[in-house]
Amino acid sequence: MEALKFTPLASFSGLRGVPLLALSHNSLFPALALDAEGVTIKVLRSHRFLYGEIAVIELDRRLGRKLTFVPKRGWRDFTVSFAGPDMARAVIEALQRFDAPLSPHALAIPSGSAPARR
Repeated sequence: MEALKFTPLASFSGLRGVPLLALSHNSLFPALALDAEGVTIKVLRSHRFLYGEIAVIELDRRLGRKLTFVPKRGWRDFTVSFAGPDMARAVIEALQRFDAPLSPHALAIPSGSAPARR
């Protein structure tokens, strides 16, 4: 299966447990790719995580919509930011199909017709 590719507004890496503090960010060429095995997030470089390596994927509705991927190991987390709910909803629906470790808050995003992939 080909990866589903999304273009978020921006991508960030931060210190785990320290919200709103970015160690690095990318608002020029952010990228998110999902496939049956895992997630690839481009901040300054691409980071690949298999679903089994992710502790949880959190949704934050402040400042647009942000999905934060928290790996089981390491001291950083990785966030992608979307301008509104449509693309965030499409990403969450794809992650659900792949049995990704979504938080209850992320699973509670209202469903709707997902826009075309970007």
